[in-house]
Amino acid sequence: MKVLSLSSRTPKDGQCQIRRARNDDWLAIEKLLTFADRQYLALEWWSIQEWLGSSTFLLATDVQSRPVGLMLSITSDGPIAWLRAINTVSEEYLLPLLQANFQAVLAQGGTGLAFLGNEAWIVSRLEQAGFREVNQVVTLRCRGSWPACQGPHELQVRSVTLSDIDAVLAVDHAAFAPMWWYGREILLRALNMDCVFDAAYLKGQCVGYQLSTLRNGRGHIVRLAVHPHWQAQGIGGRLLSEAMRTLDAAKSESVTVNTQADNLASLQLYRRFSFQPVGTQWAVWFRSLA
Repeated sequence: MKVLSLSSRTPKDGQCQIRRARNDDWLAIEKLLTFADRQYLALEWWSIQEWLGSSTFLLATDVQSRPVGLMLSITSDGPIAWLRAINTVSEEYLLPLLQANFQAVLAQGGTGLAFLGNEAWIVSRLEQAGFREVNQVVTLRCRGSWPACQGPHELQVRSVTLSDIDAVLAVDHAAFAPMWWYGREILLRALNMDCVFDAAYLKGQCVGYQLSTLRNGRGHIVRLAVHPHWQAQGIGGRLLSEAMRTLDAAKSESVTVNTQADNLASLQLYRRFSFQPVGTQWAVWFRSLA
C-alpha cells in the first residue's frame, strides 16, 4: 500500500462505516499504523493487536470498505475508559469514531471517556465532541541525591508477590480517583515484567506500594500510592527512598515521575526528593457519558 493512496482517502461529507476491528483486519491495520498521517499511541501495558475483537477497538472504513481510521479505548477495573490509540488518514473521521466509542464504552458499563495529550488535531475534535480539559500531568526529574526516609518504626517494605495483588489493588483504588485506577491485569503484568515493585506493610496491613521501571539507564516512578488512612506518616517517602535506592544500584542516570498538577501532596514529596519540573505537561481531557 502506497502512502499516497492511503493519504488521499479524504471523507466525503464524513461518510464512513464504523465497526469492531477483527482479527482478519490485522494486515490492513498494520498498514494504517505505518502510513496514516495522524497517529497517536499510548498503549503502555498492552500491544494493540491483543485488543482485536474488543468492542472498544473500532475501525472506520470508507465507501470502498478500506480502513481509514481506528480508535481504541481501554478501561482498567473502573468506570472511566482512556483513549489509547487513534490513527486516521483524515481527522474528519474522528467524530464518527468518537461517537461510536461513546456507545461502546456505555455498553460496557463505563461512565466517561478520557484522553491525555496535546495533539491539536485530536484536541479540536474532542472539544467538538464535548470533552473539557480537567487537569494537567507534569513531569519531574531527579538527577542528584535524595534524603533517607524510614517512615513509621514498624513499617516493612518488600517486593510484591502474587499473594499481595489483592491488597495492592485495594490500596490503589482507595488512593486514587476512579479515573486513575490501575486494574488487576496491569498489576499482574507488572509483576511479570522487569519492574521494581514494592509493597509497604504496617501491622500486617498493606498501606502503600510503588512501581518503577528502568529503561536504557533511566528510571521512572510509574506509581506511588499510600492508603488515605495512612498518608502523611512518611510511608510514601519510605517507598520512594526504596525505589530510588534500587534504581541507583542499577546505574540509573536519572529518575522521572509524572503526576497531576493539582496533586500538591505528591509534588511536595517529589520536590523534597530533589525532583524538578522538566517543562513537559500534558492536558487531561474528559467527557462524561452518564
